[in-house]
Amino acid sequence: MNKIIRTIPYVVAAVVFAGGAAAQTNGGSSAAKQQPSESAGADATFIQKAGEGGIAEVELSKLAEKNAKSGEVRRFAEHMVQDHSSNNRELEKIASKENIALPKDLDSEHATLRDKLASLKDENFDKAYIDAMRVDHQKMDDLLKSSAGTVSSDDLRTFIRKTKPVVEAHLREAQNLE
Repeated sequence: MNKIIRTIPYVVAAVVFAGGAAAQTNGGSSAAKQQPSESAGADATFIQKAGEGGIAEVELSKLAEKNAKSGEVRRFAEHMVQDHSSNNRELEKIASKENIALPKDLDSEHATLRDKLASLKDENFDKAYIDAMRVDHQKMDDLLKSSAGTVSSDDLRTFIRKTKPVVEAHLREAQNLE
């Protein structure tokens, strides 16, 4: 028993030393260890929200290609499908590289909006669709602005820099449609 009590300080010292060595190889402090996971969380959050927005733009705009009364609104919708489909493919590549799941379906908010739009006709559809595009593009612009400084992936930062001017142009187009 006395021999066990004498070895306890050595065991404790070995555990403390091993823990300190592990902390040094992992960045030196618990704050440094938390940083990558916080950044990865920002990356995952951005990919989730941007993915939801991109899917919504394509789905709602496909509906507008069929249901819009105005040729101008139909042309805008075609433009949205082309641009956002391309953008979604690029985001999918980044998400795959980062091993982050990308949403595959509309979120509940946009599913409800799609159902509402599907029930509308003529000018009522056009107005509701364009209003939705204004709101969604403003939300996406806000997301891009707020995420530019929080994502850690170089690919996502590049994606944001390339996407932001396109989203701003879409927002201006939607604001100019009546």
